[in-house]
Order: sequence, then C-alpha cells, then structure tokens
Amino acid sequence: MTISDTTTPAASTALPEIALQLAASLHRRVVVHEFGPAASDGGLSASPQASASLLSVPVHDDGVPVAVIEIDLGDGPQLTASEFEAIDAAVALTRIALRRAPGPSRVDRESILVDLLHADESVRRGAFAHAVQQRWLRPGPGTVARAFLIDATVSDVDRIAFGRHLTHLRPVPAHFIGLERGVVLLVGRPSDSGLTDLLLLDEAARRGIRILGIGTASPAQGASDLRSAADEAVIAASLAAALPQFHPSVDSSALGGWRLLASASADPAALQIISPAAHALYSQRDDSQRVTVETYLDVGANVVAACRILFVHRTTLYYRLERLPEVVREALDDGVARSTLHLALKLIRLWESTGRL
Repeated sequence: MTISDTTTPAASTALPEIALQLAASLHRRVVVHEFGPAASDGGLSASPQASASLLSVPVHDDGVPVAVIEIDLGDGPQLTASEFEAIDAAVALTRIALRRAPGPSRVDRESILVDLLHADESVRRGAFAHAVQQRWLRPGPGTVARAFLIDATVSDVDRIAFGRHLTHLRPVPAHFIGLERGVVLLVGRPSDSGLTDLLLLDEAARRGIRILGIGTASPAQGASDLRSAADEAVIAASLAAALPQFHPSVDSSALGGWRLLASASADPAALQIISPAAHALYSQRDDSQRVTVETYLDVGANVVAACRILFVHRTTLYYRLERLPEVVREALDDGVARSTLHLALKLIRLWESTGRL
C-alpha cells in the first residue's frame, strides 16, 4: 500500500486554484501571475489605480523569478502572522507547480527536502544522501517521518501553512518535506520531545484544522531514501484515524496484523471466497452475531473472557454460538478457517471504518 491507496488523488495544484485557496484563507482578492512566454494569470487583473493597495510577493525558483502573487489589501485590517504563513505556503505551492525538472544543481534546503519524496528514485537518493551529509537527517532509525491526515475541507495552502508552522515550534527539530495527496509530511528525529500529540492537536485546533490521524515511521537500516518510510507513515496515519485503539497517533511498528490488513483491497466478492463464514456474518442485517464471534476469537475462544466483555452469562454465549450459521460453526471448528475468519472480520471492520464498505 502506498500514499495513493489511502488518500484522494491530487495533481500539482494549478495557479488559479492556488489563487482561490489563498484568497479563501486571507478573505482578500488574489491573483498569481506566471512569468515567461507562456504565462497566464490566475484570474484577477490589477488596475493601475489599485496598485497602491496591492501586495506583490515574488516567487523565485533556483534564484530565477517565475511568478508573482498579488494580494489586494484594500481597506482591510493588517495581515496576521497566520495569514503571512498562508502566503508563504502559496509561494511554495506556486514554486512546485512551476518547477519543470528536479535540477541536480539545487542545493538549497527547501529543494533538497522537497526532493526527498521525488518520483525519480535517483533524485530521492541524492536528496537523502545530501540531507544526511548536512546532518539535517540521520540514516535509518535515526530519522522519523510523520504524516498528518487532515480533514478534506482544509485547502492545500492551509495544509502547507500548518506543516511549515509546526517546524517553527520549539524545541522541535523537524522539517516540512511536502504535501502529498492532501497528507502533510514532516521529517525529524525520534527524540522530538516537543512534538507531542497534545501540542499538535492544540496547534491544529487553534488554526481551525482537524487532524484525523498521525502516523510515524522510520527508514529501515541501510535505506537509501525516505519513500518507504513516508508511505508507511501515511498508512499508520490512516489507521490512527480509522481505529480507536490507535487514535490519535501510532507508529508503523505498532500496527502488527493491521498493517497486513491495510494492504488488502476492499472487495466483498473476494471476501466471500476468502472466508465464506465472515461474508455470512457481514451479510446479516443484525450484527450481534458478528460481534459475538469477533469477541470470542479476540480472546482466543476463552468463554469466561468473552462473557465478561459481552456482559452475558456462559449459557447465553453457548446458545449464541450454537445458533450461528452452519458455515460459521464449521469455520470455528477448523484451525485455518478459524484464523482466516478472525482476520476477515478485522478486515471488514477496517473497511467499514475507512468508508470502503
């Protein structure tokens, strides 16, 4: 499973969309003008008479001006610190949208960090080696990728602004490395003692952002780039959002069997083939039998423990088990079928909680 399996698709944000998102964040009119022969603006044309009320923010890439963001300040109040962060995020989005190629000569910190997740493996490896050489990152478990799954109503501009804001919190030695399909990604060290769940959730709430789940993962020993760790962090974030036992955050190393289940595609037809017993329980309108069987299997078929969790008498539990569909009773009597049933029930729960069923 990769990032594309757990989040909604998104291409590089177009300039008009960046202008719209920034305008929504600032509650002001915004236009993005691209420089060059093929330039086209983002929709707002500033008149000479209004130039005094315009804030022009240049966008440079590798020292070359590529665009300018114009903000109509009008007679409104002065821009706040968070609004300047949104402008900074829009500049970053514009730079990324207009970047034609990775450019191996780019050695500034922002370009190196962005290239840590580049589609080209050689670019990713070069960026990772450079970041390690500069001691921005450490190899293997010395680095942690953090993924923040944020409510879909939040714009890319506001997501990036939030991600960049987190990197300026102290004492948090973390770096913003990108926004991939709506997921904010940071990278830092395992000892980020200041980066607590409470701090992150409070900072998000203060900005009107709802974090659905936070996931972390470290590169394997000897890994030459950050791609796999970032993907694992995103999967962990999606499970933290979906499953109460992992909310609000979880490291990929703590997922256990849920990591295996997360890689399965949601296909009820395939479920019927894999475990007819699980499909039979899922197909019933009343899920009381499914809850009974799942709880019974969770405790290793321990009747006393199951009764305690279900708040029923032993006789009641035996009665429920005896009245199960035949295909389910047969699965409970077979070792492999019983294990498959248990995993399939967890898979159903994961699909339901993530909206795939």
